[in-house]
Amino acid sequence: MIRLYVIEDHPVILSGLRNMFRPIRDEIMVTGSAESVDEALEKAEPGNFEIIVLDLWLSDSGPLDNIALLKKRFPGKPVVIYTAEESYLWQRRMYNAGAAAYIVKKIRRPEMKIILEKVAAGEIVFTDLVKQNLKLNLLISKPQLPFKLNAHQQEIIDMLVRGFSMQKIAKLNDISISTVEKTFHHLRKLFDARNNTQLINILSELNKQNNKKST
Repeated sequence: MIRLYVIEDHPVILSGLRNMFRPIRDEIMVTGSAESVDEALEKAEPGNFEIIVLDLWLSDSGPLDNIALLKKRFPGKPVVIYTAEESYLWQRRMYNAGAAAYIVKKIRRPEMKIILEKVAAGEIVFTDLVKQNLKLNLLISKPQLPFKLNAHQQEIIDMLVRGFSMQKIAKLNDISISTVEKTFHHLRKLFDARNNTQLINILSELNKQNNKKST
């Protein structure tokens, strides 16, 4: 059973989420809720949920502060953004801040169920819009770049872009999780990235710049 803690200040939206999933059919249920991040920080019990579902826009606080506070208070609990905001700017900002997924509220139940299942399994689920801006194969293959990734690094980054967890990457490559972590650490250091999501965005930006130079 995947248990959700929802932070949402619109009762109708909260009610819709509660009614969207049926525990027996979907093995997903809302086990707690709050109208603000402050309320969640005060009363949410980590043992009662696996995933935090966070509205992007809350009346009393900002998105970046909200996710930072939640990740500090509930380490290891993935935060899924649930919003009507579709802009790439906010999608990128939330992934950079550590969001595990970004879900637009017009999504249908089967699609949302799949995303939540992947997040519960430890994956980062990128939106199609973000994926379009993460074209790493073009970046890695450009000979004029001042760096070169080996085949092992390229494959691991490709899996990261596709949302695979550390455990899954290790299993599919028949290597230890420690080796995967060391690879990511090396790449983050190489590109001066704070986290894996920022690493992907840096590579994407380099790809854009390189494409401009080649045209």
